[in-house]
Amino acid sequence: MLTGAIGAIRIGPRGGITGLDLPALLIQAEALGYDRPLLVRLLPFVERGMVAGSAKVQTET
Repeated sequence: MLTGAIGAIRIGPRGGITGLDLPALLIQAEALGYDRPLLVRLLPFVERGMVAGSAKVQTET
């Protein structure tokens, strides 16, 4: 789902991921027929992982 929702990823001034636009992702998920209650529980963990991974990449380069 996230690969098709690149516009819902918030990018900071230095190019790192700062978070996800969760309301936009939930609207898209609902339109695609995904289980909204499940995504409400999972997306915050996805967001934390993406932010942490982006920060790690930023410090390695």
